[in-house]
Amino acid sequence: MNDTKILKPKPRLSTLEMPFWDGCNEHRLMIQHCTACSKSVFYPRACCPYCHAAALQWIQASGRGKVISHTTVRRTHHDSFNKEAPYVFAAIELQEGPCIYGQLIGAPTEGPSLVQAKVEVCFVEHRQGQKLAAFTLNP
Repeated sequence: MNDTKILKPKPRLSTLEMPFWDGCNEHRLMIQHCTACSKSVFYPRACCPYCHAAALQWIQASGRGKVISHTTVRRTHHDSFNKEAPYVFAAIELQEGPCIYGQLIGAPTEGPSLVQAKVEVCFVEHRQGQKLAAFTLNP
């Protein structure tokens, strides 16, 4: 059997997304905010999806939100995540408005629905030198 460590996939880093990834490494959840229509946006993009203005600036989000959907992952999409399975993966509506997806660290994989549960961001090591936003239940 091969004991080679399987590395997690690298995020595709581009200039447009670097404020998000740098924020993760600094334990800050960075999202974009449109100065033209005052809506917050995630995932990073060049123009606002609501008003189409190129008036997006980076802001630090509160990191708080609620679960709007979730699933328990039992079979991972990549072998490097096998040690973590089963785990809960969720769609989170941030207080600022946009939806972001992430793992719910420590969440129960069985039992009642977690929809509407309050959460807050945490940052986990994804690969050496790169952290990733995840969430924990906030009682």
